[in-house]
Amino acid sequence: MPNDSWGLPVTTSSPRALEHYDRGVRALLGWEACALHEFEAATREDPRLAVAHAGTAVCLFLEEKFVEARTAGEEARKGAAGLTARERSHAEAIALLVNGKLPDAERTMKEHLATFPRDLTVLQRLYFIWFWQGRFPEMLDFMTAAAPAYDGAPFFGGLHAFALEQANRCDDAVRLADAALARNAHDAWSVHALAHALYESGVFDTGIARLPSATGRCTGLNWFQNHLVWHLALMHFAKGDVEKASAMGRETFEREPSAIAGDLHDSISLLWRLTLVGKDVGERWKPFVGIAGQRLDRQGLLFHAAHLAMALSAGGDWPTAERQLGMLRERAPKDRTGLVADLLIPLIEGLHGFAARDWRRTIDRIEPLRGRITELGGSRAQRDVFHDTFLEACFRAGDTERAGRYLTERVARRPDAYWVARQAA
Repeated sequence: MPNDSWGLPVTTSSPRALEHYDRGVRALLGWEACALHEFEAATREDPRLAVAHAGTAVCLFLEEKFVEARTAGEEARKGAAGLTARERSHAEAIALLVNGKLPDAERTMKEHLATFPRDLTVLQRLYFIWFWQGRFPEMLDFMTAAAPAYDGAPFFGGLHAFALEQANRCDDAVRLADAALARNAHDAWSVHALAHALYESGVFDTGIARLPSATGRCTGLNWFQNHLVWHLALMHFAKGDVEKASAMGRETFEREPSAIAGDLHDSISLLWRLTLVGKDVGERWKPFVGIAGQRLDRQGLLFHAAHLAMALSAGGDWPTAERQLGMLRERAPKDRTGLVADLLIPLIEGLHGFAARDWRRTIDRIEPLRGRITELGGSRAQRDVFHDTFLEACFRAGDTERAGRYLTERVARRPDAYWVARQAA
């Protein structure tokens, strides 16, 4: 029986199928646009190649083609029946994920990785379950424990580095990301981890100098290429070059507005940040209001729902903004986590307050949530938009005592030019 490039068994008699599968795995781990094509090519060569069907399911799931993803997940399950334990549990873990059974998927993935720690495609999916639930300590603990199995292996270092950055271990994150990029300069997630660590360290000039060439070496990426540009725009924004960040937003996100969730988050949050520092973005909201209004049936991620609310309210579509809020209020009693009622709804009410220039409402709604915003998911850099909305509302409300107290904390964490200027004033 052949092994894949990670030394894991793959049941196939087709060398071409195995070659396409290995390429698909590398592409999935590397955020390359060709991942789905490679997995589908593998299953054409060997229709019973269960792990390739699982890879197809993941790619379709990430493209929000949920019906097709579930079909591919079932193909993976059927194909894995009677094969190796590794292939069976790999297929089961992915099938559970694409069917939206996250607690079961998480449990199965952890059990799978206890036996097959080098199955990095499964580890990557588990990683993002934790990412979107804001469970960063668990992410770091798991990556630290798994590291010995990946000594010198590609793609793992960037995942580990980002987990370190989220724990505010930025120097360690830079070191690990640099080592990963020395092994594989095309590793987009390592570039991403480096961007986060430099940003949180407040070395914006270093980030501006390093990111363009590092990003440029990552060719063939999917929407993640734009996300790396967003990080560069954040460096300019934090340094105080708001016009440069604004121009980058126009070129990257507004020339051809995208409904891809990752692009949409970056588009919306950059425009919202521009409004926080007093820039009038006016009609630039219009395409994103339209996209947001068409995505009210896709609010499973709290982080995503909050961004839809930002676009709808900032763009002035109050009927749709209120409809979204009504949908979430109806959903809240059925939410076993309690997060919709306790976190998401009051946060959106606070965001609505800011868009309506009701600064006191923003303060009242968001201040009690400050310690829980991590539970929305997303990174520290992404979640800053909610904390900064609250802080700016304090200033605009003339609440100088509260503003000064939180401003000291904000500048101590990262000396963004806008907040440093606020402190000086």
